[in-house]
Amino acid sequence: MSVAINIEKVVKRFGKDTVIDGLSLDVKPGEFFTLLGPSGCGKTTLLRMIIGFNSIEGGQIKVDGKVINDIPTNKRNMGMVFQNYAIFPHMTVKDNIAFGLKNRKVSKDEIEKKVDEILKIVKIDHLKDRKPQNLSGGQQQRIALARAIVIHPEVLLMDEPLSNLDAKLRIEMRNAIKQIQQQMGITTVYVTHDQEEALAVSDRIAVMNGGVIQQIDTPKQIYQRPANTFVSTFIGLSNIMNGVIDSNDNGNSIVRIGNYKFQMNNIKKDTGSNIPVKVSVRPEEFIINKETQEGIPVTVKNSVFLGVATHYFVVTNEGQEMEVIQNSDLGELIPNGSKIHLKLQVQKVNVFSADGSKTFIDREVRL
Repeated sequence: MSVAINIEKVVKRFGKDTVIDGLSLDVKPGEFFTLLGPSGCGKTTLLRMIIGFNSIEGGQIKVDGKVINDIPTNKRNMGMVFQNYAIFPHMTVKDNIAFGLKNRKVSKDEIEKKVDEILKIVKIDHLKDRKPQNLSGGQQQRIALARAIVIHPEVLLMDEPLSNLDAKLRIEMRNAIKQIQQQMGITTVYVTHDQEEALAVSDRIAVMNGGVIQQIDTPKQIYQRPANTFVSTFIGLSNIMNGVIDSNDNGNSIVRIGNYKFQMNNIKKDTGSNIPVKVSVRPEEFIINKETQEGIPVTVKNSVFLGVATHYFVVTNEGQEMEVIQNSDLGELIPNGSKIHLKLQVQKVNVFSADGSKTFIDREVRL
């Protein structure tokens, strides 16, 4: 049976430095929950608080409704997968996976049964008698994953588990991890700084910065409706432009970027009018207009053809550089130096306060 994790106003200090100050979040039973953020944002610190490697200076962490603050690490019934695998080079694959079971005094026959089962789940049963040094990075990571879950933990914790693998192996392993997690149904907390990885594996994502949660949401909502400009620019690519909400009548608004005006029907009703804003547009949300002068005037500086899509690097009349992505089937390559105008897929545009700290989009109005 899967368990919930409830983190309530936790505090972590290192000496006089407070790294996490009153952070709260809830992980649902059986959920694949990812902590995502730049280096030093506090995500690994929080993970180590959950497993017991770091002390807790304030607040509570509960697993299945029980406070675990003072429970020793070895009594928390959690599995951990580390960035550097942390497998024993002198042991065979089978012995590495059996290590935790032996420490728990499980019978020899039961160990044999459990190890054989997990070897098949992680698809390395044909390697069980080999030593780790004779295996690839992806195979070693499967050993680490198998060792963590063979003990049937209540919670699985993973700290940057794919960062030492090459690009192709990362994709293969993230798919395997997600599939195995769904098959086992273990409540999982996963740490990464890789945005694409987080989008690919997560049920929900908590985006962190400076020890503070910026947004908790599904991958789709995080990408399409970021809570602020930090999330907008950290997850994928975003072009951030200065704009103005000229009018706002019950959520039907006129937004302006320079001389280009467009209507939006999903601005929050209490936002106000005649206020400066930041307008966030992802590269694929522009519509290139070569026929008329409607839109944001730009000059094409350079282009990169990447098969399915062409990436244009443009500059506005004010000198702001932006990136535009267009389906390669939509016409001939636009020459460098061309003057074009950019319209927007306005239903996908995000509008933030002038300081970028909050969104003005009413999320009840769906895409």
